[in-house]
Amino acid sequence: MKQILLFACFMLISPVTANGGANEFFHAALLHSTPAANSHLARAPDSLRLVFSEGVVADLSQVSLVGPAGKAVVLRVANDPHDVHALIGAIDAALPGRYRVTWHVVSADGHPVGGTFEFTVESARNEATTKLPATGVTPSRGSDTVIASPTVPPAPAQSSSTPVLASLLRGVGLGAMMAGLGLLFFGATARTGQARVPGSLATRLIAFGSVLLVAHLLAWLRNISPSGAFDSGFVASVLGSTPGRAEMLRVALALLALWAVALARRSVLALILGSACLIVSGAIGHPAGIQPLWTIPSKAIHLLSGSAWLGGLLWLVTDARREDVDFPAEARRVSKIALISVVLILLSGVIQIRFFLREPGDLIHSDYGELASLKILGLLILIGLGAFNRYLLLPVVDDSATRPALSRTVRQEVAIITALIIIGGFLAYVATPSSARDQATMAMDRAR
Repeated sequence: MKQILLFACFMLISPVTANGGANEFFHAALLHSTPAANSHLARAPDSLRLVFSEGVVADLSQVSLVGPAGKAVVLRVANDPHDVHALIGAIDAALPGRYRVTWHVVSADGHPVGGTFEFTVESARNEATTKLPATGVTPSRGSDTVIASPTVPPAPAQSSSTPVLASLLRGVGLGAMMAGLGLLFFGATARTGQARVPGSLATRLIAFGSVLLVAHLLAWLRNISPSGAFDSGFVASVLGSTPGRAEMLRVALALLALWAVALARRSVLALILGSACLIVSGAIGHPAGIQPLWTIPSKAIHLLSGSAWLGGLLWLVTDARREDVDFPAEARRVSKIALISVVLILLSGVIQIRFFLREPGDLIHSDYGELASLKILGLLILIGLGAFNRYLLLPVVDDSATRPALSRTVRQEVAIITALIIIGGFLAYVATPSSARDQATMAMDRAR
């Protein structure tokens, strides 16, 4: 039933057109190049030009050229002053033969993308050329994708693998932050006030989440660095990029939330700072590059609602052990907030599925869709457990004998939500499906 609802909402939301702009791509894609892929040139070119579907940061990009002698040279590239989507680099191709270009860029959603293409030089260039200084050679981590002619645009050259460590750090780190903030929320809104805030558990969760988000930042930097080094130039380039500033801001807000709850002992301030951390997280990853006006708010709502749901479940687990708590009243309060959270999670999830997938079949025919389908299945199970609690256990929650059964199902919900949050960490790195036809249309429009 849930999948039918998702399919209907998917079809009802207005379609995304390929002419809507660069945000229709799911990672930066190489639209065309000069020299063109698989082209044959009468004379060696004096420059290389790569045009992408999104703006790219030159200092976070690497382009290497391997000549017929097998020697690789890393070109120092710069953005075209008239087009932020283009990279230009001077080359010294003095010898005839086959040349291979390997490129590595960071797209608007913060994901590294790469690929290769080749061209052939029939004869050497006689005139003098100016070449840009080269740096050390480091192979690109992008996928070996052969880029076709500009008139037949290729599919985006996505990274061939998902960074497992970064995905786990992101998923578990955000999950711990969400759990800690949810606990603070229920503590701050409890009838008995601030005295009931479970400071110890919330503090441990926020501290754990903060440490993991710092570790994720380092893993992400390692993943996007063309050379794997963290020199001053690379750090400055990251700070000058939108994805880099967003990642830094998220970590800063997480650490400030930890300071507020652990040192300043100000739970409300920690709740505000932590919520800001989750809102910023909504602007990191796929939402930054895919219809951000829709997907960034929906992702932020998704995370905040998940935080309230998970925090409420943990609140019940801690309350079930206390004799001085009106457990039936707290159980009903959690149930009401959980119901609102489920509705918001459903609506925000439908919006994201609509823009992250091109057609319902992508749910089973793509890596991203398969993970999303697992989340849908998990959510269905959670809804079933929640309905069991709400309609069968809550009406008799005043009977103390009911508490063990309610506590058991609540713990099961916590375990399932934790697994779904970890899956969400991988979804942030797995490339979403894209339409080759839409890419071709956009490339031809830009070529005109």
